Amino acid sequence: MSQDIPLLTSFAIAMTLVVIMPRLAERLRLPAILGYILTGFLLGPAVLGVIKPDGPVMQLFSELGKLLFMFFVGFEIDLDEFKKSRNRAAIFGALTFALPCSLGLSVGRLAGLGWNASLLVGSIIASHTLLAFPILQRFGLVQHPLIPMVAGGTILTDIASMLILAITVSVHSTGFSWSFLGTELLELAIFVPLILFGAGTLARKAIIRYGQTAEVRVTIMLAVIAACAEGAQLIHLEGIVGAFLAGIAVKRAVRGKFAVEQLEVVARALFIPAFFLATGFLIDLAVLKRSLFENPTESIGLLVAILAGKFLAAWWTGSILGQSSTERGMVASLSIPQMAATLASAVVGYQCVNGSGERLLDAGFVNSVVLVVIVTCVFGPMLTERIAKRLTSESAPPATAPDALQQES
Repeated sequence: MSQDIPLLTSFAIAMTLVVIMPRLAERLRLPAILGYILTGFLLGPAVLGVIKPDGPVMQLFSELGKLLFMFFVGFEIDLDEFKKSRNRAAIFGALTFALPCSLGLSVGRLAGLGWNASLLVGSIIASHTLLAFPILQRFGLVQHPLIPMVAGGTILTDIASMLILAITVSVHSTGFSWSFLGTELLELAIFVPLILFGAGTLARKAIIRYGQTAEVRVTIMLAVIAACAEGAQLIHLEGIVGAFLAGIAVKRAVRGKFAVEQLEVVARALFIPAFFLATGFLIDLAVLKRSLFENPTESIGLLVAILAGKFLAAWWTGSILGQSSTERGMVASLSIPQMAATLASAVVGYQCVNGSGERLLDAGFVNSVVLVVIVTCVFGPMLTERIAKRLTSESAPPATAPDALQQES
């Protein structure tokens, strides 16, 4: 069908549904994000075939959307608050990675995978994506003390997941090497400070010197984000890690939003929806059925491991830090969705072939990961939406005596 529809017509149909579907989801009391994902499902090969998921334009838009999404997550973090919560972020990051990783490793072993592949399985589900961040913005919870903790934990899980991916791929291809592990850790120790202190300063100087117009500022920001993401990939990390760190660095350097406000408009109107649409393209009912019935240990086991691991980590963190049950629920809901790092690691694991022609992960596991991504990306934001309402009411300041008397009168 896509071959019969002109390119601009396909674009117009996509933009129309991007406007309508998120609002329809909100009317049904569902997160707007689900509207984007459903739009991708309808426009993708599984239903209408209006958009080719493997087309160069769609791939570029979704990749930029993924990077911009993580950039603005990092940009919204108040660095002073982030510094105050670094110990809490370290506690949460360690628990929300270690518990799901251990459970995922067990699932891999039960499914008959070797130790190396099972470790990769555990690391894949230990990371998470802050998919529900727009919900926090809508409820005015971005500055809540929980958010820097969860965001910090997110970047720690992504870094750990990408590091284990690099190690397991190397072991599968060439065997274990201590020199490779040492090199990877050294590169990471250099990369993170380089982005946090170098990228922001570079962006500020470029904006001061050349950024007199909005279009130039947008171009500078895109160049900085792309360079940071490419730098992350050069040391075998996912590009979203570089984009997230770039957001923190730019926020620290520019101390304001004037430099990125036009970029945010373009990103939220075009690129970020494309990122969510790309998730909807993954929905294939035949693949889902096959994954569920042919690989129940992998499919169901991975879902159980994610939910159990993330909830246990949130509750354990809350117990250590004295958080309320509502706050623990919010932390758990934010750490459930699996998308960027999860899909990247699964695909890389499938593409990794050793000298004997054996894949590190087989196609059945990739199908199971698709199911996991869909379920967690639906369930996580729905739970966040419900808990955000409770957290907003709990965080609201109590009415003063005159206000209360005025309300009674």
